[in-house]
Amino acid sequence: MKKHILTALAFAALSGSAFAADWNVTEESAAGIKSAQGVWAVKTEGDKVTGTATMQLQNGNPLSYKLDGTVAGGVYTVNLVDRTDDKKGCVWTGKEVGGGKGLTGEAQCQGSKMTIRASH
Repeated sequence: MKKHILTALAFAALSGSAFAADWNVTEESAAGIKSAQGVWAVKTEGDKVTGTATMQLQNGNPLSYKLDGTVAGGVYTVNLVDRTDDKKGCVWTGKEVGGGKGLTGEAQCQGSKMTIRASH
């Protein structure tokens, strides 16, 4: 009996502490390559957001980067780190829309900005 209680408590602790999901993502830019589509593998732990992006640019080239940020009150602030394209210093601020199943917002980068939409 004690073993079952400890197992249940350990499972509950792990289940409540982290959440991982794949998000379908679209980036749209006003300049340069106009769009990219792909997947963010997102992990949230409390208010911390981390993950990786595996995208494809409109011209067919691959794009990847890391996610590092926070979420508070349904607003995500995420740094798009080590992008394999020419965009530097990108920070995305996204808000939930559509009953919490999607997010949308702008990413400010050095010298440019883009709109990012995600669904999960």
